[in-house]
Amino acid sequence: GDGMLPCALVGVGLAFLLIAHFTGEFRPVLTAMATAKVNNAVTLTLNGAVADCVADRSVEYGDVITLEKDEGGRITALTGNMAELNALRGAIMARVVEAVNGIDTHDLAIPAGNLTGIAFLSGKGLSLPVKVLSVAFTRAEYRHVFTAAGINQTWHQVMLDLTATVDILIPGGNLTDHVSTQVCVAETVIVGDVPDTYLQLGQ
Repeated sequence: GDGMLPCALVGVGLAFLLIAHFTGEFRPVLTAMATAKVNNAVTLTLNGAVADCVADRSVEYGDVITLEKDEGGRITALTGNMAELNALRGAIMARVVEAVNGIDTHDLAIPAGNLTGIAFLSGKGLSLPVKVLSVAFTRAEYRHVFTAAGINQTWHQVMLDLTATVDILIPGGNLTDHVSTQVCVAETVIVGDVPDTYLQLGQ
């Protein structure tokens, strides 16, 4: 009868106290696990989104870099097509934000048993929710990597260095994580000398 309601309320209250104590006690472990899980998920999502964007736009090396040669066929300059590079960077950042917002929160949830470090409890217990609240880029810069690829040959990669700040919600509060990755948006093997003094690659 009437006695059931107070009992039920006490039970719910105890459950909340237990959860609060549990997440407080294990918060450092939960924080570490959630951060690692989100970092992996965002890095994979980020790399996939960049690859998709480059493929969708059919980006070729010649679209972003122009090789200038003299009458004798020697390379005098490499010039970056900044309009195309900037448009590509903008498209990639938009695609990444969209993809990160689409990460399935079920994949990020952490079973409470995982926090104990006890093997037979792993994967057991209440799923503690982990959610990506937002992602914002703090760095999105191009970098050019030149590697000797044989006699008189140079492998040129146009890399995009990305760093994002990710806000994460876990039981008991918010976390901030920083995710960095480097992706190649275009590459080719250049035949002939590439004189350093002639490199005119904008950022």
